[in-house]
Amino acid sequence: MNCETFEGLIEAYLADDLDDLRRRGFREHLGSCGTCRDKAVEADCSLILSAAPPRQDDAQKIEAVTQAVMGQIRQQRIERRLHRPRRRWLAAAAMVVVTLMGVTGWRLLSPDDGDDTTLAVVEAKAVERPAPPPRLEVDMAGEGVRVYQYADDDDGDTAVYFIVNPAMEL
Repeated sequence: MNCETFEGLIEAYLADDLDDLRRRGFREHLGSCGTCRDKAVEADCSLILSAAPPRQDDAQKIEAVTQAVMGQIRQQRIERRLHRPRRRWLAAAAMVVVTLMGVTGWRLLSPDDGDDTTLAVVEAKAVERPAPPPRLEVDMAGEGVRVYQYADDDDGDTAVYFIVNPAMEL
C-alpha cells in the first residue's frame, strides 16, 4: 500500500468500513511508515495502538493461568467448607426440646389412677426446691465467645458447660 492510498483509507478505517484484506494492509503500512503513522495519530490518537505488531498468544501460558485460577477457586471452596461453624449444640438443644415435649405429653396423657400420693409428692418437691447450682461466666474477649459453667458443690465430677457466641444469629 502506498502513502496516498493510506491517507484515503484513514476515515474508512476509523468508521470500520474496510474489508479484512484492506484492514490488514492498512495496519501493515501503519506499522512500517513513520510519516503515515504521524498523520494517522493526528486524525485519531487511538490509531497508534493499531501500529503495534499483533501479539502471539502462548497457549501453554494461557492454560497454566487457567489451571492456577481454577485451583485457587477449588482451594477457597474447601477452606469455606472447613471453616463453617459447627452446630452440634443446635442438635443437642433440639433433642432436649423433643425429650421435654415427650415427657410432658406422656405426663398429660397418662391415665390418672386416682392416687393422690403422686400429687402430694409433686407438691412436696415444689416446696423443697434446692438453690440453683453455682454459675461461673467467663468472657473470652479474643475469641468473641462466652463460656458458662454450672456445677454443684457436692458433686465435683459433674458440670455443664455452655459455649455461646454472641455474634451468631439464631
